[in-house]
Amino acid sequence: MKKRSFRRARPVAEFRKEKAKKERAGNEGGPPQEGPALTTDFTANINYLKERIGVSNDVVFREFVFPLPEPVQAVLIFVDGLITKDTINEYILLSLTTFEAKEADWAKDRRNLAEKVKDHVLAINEVSLESNLTLMITAILSGETALLLEGEDRALICNTRGWEHRGIEEPSTEAAVRGPRVGFNEILRSNTAQVRRWIRDPDLRVKTMKIGLRSQTDVALVYLETVANPELVAAVEERLKKIEIDGVVESAYLQEYIEDRPYSLFPTLQTTERVDRVVGAVLEGKVAVLVDNTPFALIMPITFWQLYYSAEDYYHRWPLTFLIRVIRFIAFFFSLYLPAIFIALAVHNPELIPFNLAIKIAGTREGTPFPIFLETLFMELAIEILREASVRLPGPFGQTIGIVGGFILGDTAVRAGLISPIMTIIVALTAISSFTAPSFGVAITMRILRFPLMLVAEIGGLYGLSLATIFLLINMTGLRSFGVPFLSPVVPLNLSDLKDSFFVAPRWAMIKRPLVNEPLDLRREASKANHWWEALLMPPKHRKRRRGKGE
Repeated sequence: MKKRSFRRARPVAEFRKEKAKKERAGNEGGPPQEGPALTTDFTANINYLKERIGVSNDVVFREFVFPLPEPVQAVLIFVDGLITKDTINEYILLSLTTFEAKEADWAKDRRNLAEKVKDHVLAINEVSLESNLTLMITAILSGETALLLEGEDRALICNTRGWEHRGIEEPSTEAAVRGPRVGFNEILRSNTAQVRRWIRDPDLRVKTMKIGLRSQTDVALVYLETVANPELVAAVEERLKKIEIDGVVESAYLQEYIEDRPYSLFPTLQTTERVDRVVGAVLEGKVAVLVDNTPFALIMPITFWQLYYSAEDYYHRWPLTFLIRVIRFIAFFFSLYLPAIFIALAVHNPELIPFNLAIKIAGTREGTPFPIFLETLFMELAIEILREASVRLPGPFGQTIGIVGGFILGDTAVRAGLISPIMTIIVALTAISSFTAPSFGVAITMRILRFPLMLVAEIGGLYGLSLATIFLLINMTGLRSFGVPFLSPVVPLNLSDLKDSFFVAPRWAMIKRPLVNEPLDLRREASKANHWWEALLMPPKHRKRRRGKGE
């Protein structure tokens, strides 16, 4: 059987560009280490740094004397507002200015002075030595403090980061009835700490890299080493390292670069603000990408059905979850097809409508000046305008606009005879159904696809809708999310993964992790006992796979 690849096919020009970049870098797969190095000329180093970043008023150069038997000139460089002043005052300046050099080696031997200060003087937990001026400037602009000593060609980089930030709150876009009220914020280290708080496994890996030639944004790759497929991790890391952009403002910037099908209307990555959703994905063998300065994390790979799963689906008992998911998928059908089906039946196939209902519809449409297609199009556009206006306005004003606008467009337009009452019901039910999608990305897709389907229904009726649906399914079947089929586990059929698809099996029955992710450790439960029905549901290539750890 052909092994699935998580990597995209790349053109020859792209390979040549990557090879040339590696040759310029001088180290395979790593970023080029360009830029001047520190010298032993203390004044020249300070002048270079002032020329590069010293013009800004928020960059502070704090010069002082390190009291050795032979006094040493020193300077602290940091950005005001990105650092914690108490840390600099109490653990760096106080330690250096009140230090008493009693040992003989301090008086006679000044070799490796920076390293001795790091090991014996500074009372701060994170200190490193850096000789590259470019990397040192990046560290300073990231909230760290650089300490330069006279006669030393290495600077000490001290972690003094600290700035105002939003606390941990429940995400407003993914509210849940039951479950933790915890979401990500804009601080990367806080977000990785929340994931670590949930998963206290030594195999949890957090790989950090910087993306953005000017922004130098911190990006973290989060996964379980003994669960996630190494090919998946390598593919995600490779795509992230290939990104060359000035700045990364939000995780959406990365999403557009690493998606399998960037021109597809369907998102092939999942975005979320909820910590529990990221934790659940990592435990299933997926990879999460967290980006500094944004609370939205990326999860990969995903399938279409997972975009309609909510985090709280796993906190309710399975009968309620089954009901909720059925309602959610019915609402998906209404959101996408209801206006188009109404147009197709009313224009091309009225004989399929029950006689009494057809009489009612004809009676309500008596005197309306517009054809059904234009009437539906105007109402859908009006709903989209109202939706956008209510989002942009402040909370109370947005609700008022929604209520008043809906009343005016609905009741007043019907009274004026511009639209029929049945059209108001159709459009309102469609709008309400679109709000049931847990993922905002897929809800946007449904809203966009609704308009071409209405046009197809006006031209070809139910026959045209059938052809459009077949074309849409063919397109979705060809989509991949890091090698995972977008319609899995339905296409291709995977009976084992159906336990978490249109319904959720009881927790004790979900023994195996989703096989579509090809995890190293297939089992969720600690017990090694195999049930007879497990082997029947699993594909043949997975039946003999052993656990990735502990066997």
